[in-house]
Amino acid sequence: MPHPSGRPWILADLPHSRLTDIRSGADALVLIGPGPVEPDPLRTELGRCRDIAELDRVLARLPGVFHALATVGGTIRVQGTASGLRQIYRTRHGETLLVGDRAQTLAELVGAPVDEAALALRLLEPVPHPLGERTAWHGIAPTPPGSYLRIDGRQAVVVRRWWELPSPTRLAADGAGAVHEAMESSVRLHMTGRGMVSTELSGGLDSTTVGYLAQRERTRQGGPAVLAITADSRDPLDDDSDWAARAIRLNPALDHRILAAERLPLAYTDLAGAATERLDEPSIALVQRSRVLAVTGLARRAGSQVHLTGHGGDHLFVGLPTLSLDLLRTHPWAAVRRIAAYRGMFGWSWPDTTRQLARRRSYRRWLARCAVTRGPAADWRTPLLTWGVPTTLPDWVTPYAVDLVHGEIGRAAATAHPLAPTPGRHLELDGIRDGARLVRALADLTGRAGLPISAPFLDDRVIEAALSVRIEERVQPHVYKPLLQRAMADVLPRQLLARTTKGVGDLDLALGVREHATDLVGLWKDSHLAARGLVDTDRLTVLCGQPDAPQLDDGALLTTVACELWLRAADSTTTLQERTDAPSLT
Repeated sequence: MPHPSGRPWILADLPHSRLTDIRSGADALVLIGPGPVEPDPLRTELGRCRDIAELDRVLARLPGVFHALATVGGTIRVQGTASGLRQIYRTRHGETLLVGDRAQTLAELVGAPVDEAALALRLLEPVPHPLGERTAWHGIAPTPPGSYLRIDGRQAVVVRRWWELPSPTRLAADGAGAVHEAMESSVRLHMTGRGMVSTELSGGLDSTTVGYLAQRERTRQGGPAVLAITADSRDPLDDDSDWAARAIRLNPALDHRILAAERLPLAYTDLAGAATERLDEPSIALVQRSRVLAVTGLARRAGSQVHLTGHGGDHLFVGLPTLSLDLLRTHPWAAVRRIAAYRGMFGWSWPDTTRQLARRRSYRRWLARCAVTRGPAADWRTPLLTWGVPTTLPDWVTPYAVDLVHGEIGRAAATAHPLAPTPGRHLELDGIRDGARLVRALADLTGRAGLPISAPFLDDRVIEAALSVRIEERVQPHVYKPLLQRAMADVLPRQLLARTTKGVGDLDLALGVREHATDLVGLWKDSHLAARGLVDTDRLTVLCGQPDAPQLDDGALLTTVACELWLRAADSTTTLQERTDAPSLT
């Protein structure tokens, strides 16, 4: 696509996205996303803009799932989304600025080497902000979610903030209506102009909400019924499938398909295939690749053109205990009662709880003293009333990796800023960004296989509506997702809103380690992580040969295997500059 000057501007391969090109004289606005946009009102708004910053008011009214590129008065603006679901990266090749939505593509274009320190950070559980946003290549810079790149005619770049976390002042009644409207709008956008649409119906509140909204929109638009796919669990105590069946009985218009548990690949299936996938960053999506593709493969063969999921719903509506800490100043007694309730629910000890309450550090001090220790990751029995959970490294990482991690955390702590002024709001937004990173990886994997997933809950407008509601009204220890329940009261039958259980999939994960123990042992014989001095393969070989070892219970193996698979793909990539038929980047 050319710039208004006539020179090349945008190069894109869009097998599953829609591109809207809006021109007004020498100015232009290009939107890339899952659905079409009415161009005429935007053309009028574009014509009124005298500066690129004035597009804030225009873009804030659109569903928040688009990449936006614009030029006004010779200045270029490039942005993704506030959630990080659509990301922007940049690098330079000589004097030429390159901007793209894929870090791995830019790395391939310029031959960027892997950043070992950034890779070592990905072995952490969890990765504290801002280290999780760093790319795993030298010279490839991310744009913080909620910011845009302002590029002048000399290719000088300034990063500008365009999105702010909404103040939690709305009453639940008002906020529930806003959540409903934003979700309905996002689902409609994803479905418009498409024939068959599929959803993942796990039986949980999030996926059921998306499935019911999609079928209601299909009834309004006309066309084939929405295909709802339920993947059975091998865990006899997991009642997800029972709730999915109940959802279908109450809405028989949905076309229900069941993927039997014995046909669903376990985690760690086809590690060799996963090691060929080029992603922007290491992701546990690689470890679950075969499992995810089994679901979307069923939908694709049935003719689906987009697959909607409930990813992001937990991040928005469950509510973290830390949010109760945010209430101490404004609602002290309510905050104390909630903290006591969480202490009873999760078995927190009084000494640990009071210690966190008394230790009120700045974010920089917390990050600087972030305890990076070896051992299992923290679980719900650890109080969560500060800026984050204790950060741990598995006991198979090397002293060299530990030194890299400590050094990077120390340097980051000198300048780091939290994502919000209070610990609860900071952790909430950090979790949303983490969820968006996972969905980005899943969408890359499934899109490459022919059917991308989409997550309406991670639409910026949905996030804004949810996070603008008063904390005390949307987060309650003994009520499951109260704001979402209220928002969907006229969409979901009361019987479905009454569910209080949730499947977690732990058994399938444990069975995956056991079933593929031999493959996991073999993975470390020629480990790329070990070649860079980051992991102890002898330790990993012993543990993977003992799949019931307690050191494998907390998900650290998932993270390490994801890093290994990602690095193998990165190391095997031939850069564009190494190809004999490569065009000049000048």
